[in-house]
Amino acid sequence: MTAAMKIHRLLALLFALAAALLAPGTRAAETKPAAAPEWAGPFGGAALPVVWQSAAAASEKIDTALAAKQLDGVADWAETIHLAAHALEDQIKIDDPERAKRLKGAFEQAAKIADDLLDAAHHNEADKAAEAQRRLKAALALAKARLPKEILAAPKQDVRFAKSAGHAHDEKGDHVPKKK
Repeated sequence: MTAAMKIHRLLALLFALAAALLAPGTRAAETKPAAAPEWAGPFGGAALPVVWQSAAAASEKIDTALAAKQLDGVADWAETIHLAAHALEDQIKIDDPERAKRLKGAFEQAAKIADDLLDAAHHNEADKAAEAQRRLKAALALAKARLPKEILAAPKQDVRFAKSAGHAHDEKGDHVPKKK
């Protein structure tokens, strides 16, 4: 057997080995299901009017709680609005590109402000919570002005509320590590 033949066989063996090592990783990546969006928990499979009405109801509940100088439940309602904003942003399709862009921006803004409100509620900062709610209502009003009419005109639905997870706090409002 010549040296060229030995090199050829060695290269063929190396290529076969490389293909065998790479193939399972490639197939696993192809068959791995995509992760569900964060909003899928409370709003997976929900009609868009349900999602919008849930956000609006959560905002009303926040208004009521803050008027009573209470922060109980505010974090959960803020989480509801955050998740609803992402669900609506991901699922509403509008033909007008400019209107779609503005609606997406309003939902992104609402989600971010809802996070600010959630944080203020977790830290028992009533003044910051009230300010965040004022800004959140403005963002929701912008989104509402750009929503498709069929979502706004839908009959009243059963609303869904999320639970604020992963933000455990002690009596002082400090973060508490999760127990394993």
